[in-house]
Amino acid sequence: MKNPYDVKDREREELILKYLPLVKSIAFTLKRHLPPTIDVRDLIGHGIIGLIKALEKLDTQRNPESYLKIRIRGAMYDYLRSLDFGSRRIREKERRIREALKELTEELGREPTDEEIAQKLGERVEDLQHDLSKISFSYILNLDDIFTEERRSYEEVISSKKVDVEEEIVQKDLSEKLKEAIEKLDEREKLVIQLIFYEELPLKEIAGILGCSISRVSQIKGEAIEKLRKFMKDF
Repeated sequence: MKNPYDVKDREREELILKYLPLVKSIAFTLKRHLPPTIDVRDLIGHGIIGLIKALEKLDTQRNPESYLKIRIRGAMYDYLRSLDFGSRRIREKERRIREALKELTEELGREPTDEEIAQKLGERVEDLQHDLSKISFSYILNLDDIFTEERRSYEEVISSKKVDVEEEIVQKDLSEKLKEAIEKLDEREKLVIQLIFYEELPLKEIAGILGCSISRVSQIKGEAIEKLRKFMKDF
């Protein structure tokens, strides 16, 4: 006679193996926007924990894969929040970078390079860029919190993936509101948002495309996401 617990455990292991590529895909996408000190294996590990917990309620979900994505990404985000993303130190560092950027722009009559900003702050360029990655991703965490309350993520809203009829109506409404919010951004902010969320490019590559410093891209991104966050929160 088969032990029902053995069957249940085996089914769970099969589901974990089935959705492991999804966990890895989410982890490597997030990794592109994070400092090099964040190990993608840690993201995968926490994503698997989120997956295992989510599997317990999978049968009750109308859109299982969407539900799993939210729970997997949520577990990874919880791990990142446990680090100093969005901490008081990072916010203070962001303020100092903004001040240095403004002062150097006035002094030089142009946008300064990351090397010039780092020199003014008295630190290495590598340390500056490390903190810029944290500052940048903290805004994504902030924006994602709003969509998580609606049991979906900003990626799903932006991509407008098909779901069941009721979900599609709600998602379409959110998507329209997000597009309306994006239209309120200036052209450079729109471009940065497009390169981040549609093209999934990291800050360094976006800086190369725009021909400016990573510090400036981080500033533009932060201002754009803060505008979107405020608009969507009011909605």
